[in-house]
Amino acid sequence: MRVPLLSSRRRSAASANGRGAAAPSAAEPPAPPTGPLSAAEREVLDWFVDFTALLGVPASVGQIFGLLYLAGVPLPFENFVERLGISKGSASQGLHFLRGLGAVSVLTVSGDRREFYQAETSPTRLVAGFLEGKVMPRLEASSARLDRLERALTAAEGESASGTLTERVRRLRDWNRRARQFLPVVVTLTQFRS
Repeated sequence: MRVPLLSSRRRSAASANGRGAAAPSAAEPPAPPTGPLSAAEREVLDWFVDFTALLGVPASVGQIFGLLYLAGVPLPFENFVERLGISKGSASQGLHFLRGLGAVSVLTVSGDRREFYQAETSPTRLVAGFLEGKVMPRLEASSARLDRLERALTAAEGESASGTLTERVRRLRDWNRRARQFLPVVVTLTQFRS
């Protein structure tokens, strides 16, 4: 959803460089929802919390994204603390994490020093962000770990290294190499479909 009253920092920077037109801005964004969460809102937030738990992500991240998803308008930072009852630190870390995945964008309002946050609602963009931001770095790190393991096995060959262990490590190396080749293609395809 595009909110014409707000402008993205990236879009503003592109305009300043002569690469695009700035989005219109106004003095005040649409009013975000306030007050306690309804039972239905809590159910939706619980769905996001359950989903993010599958990914090993803290519950507050699921709550933050769920609140943004439900709001339909960009939210200021204090809205997360107030409505979710989480600390400023949890809200800040959760928003930082979501921004790193491309799941949340920061918007500015003319005449307002606060930052406003908006959820990315395209599932393909969310998947691409997760793969690029979390999975690919892990694959790179595991490649370095496999290098160390192979060196250790080579050094231990004369002692007690089993042929099965060596073969399994080689197989892991092959899986890792294939995943590192395949995932960029998946990321490209998800971005292309967005």
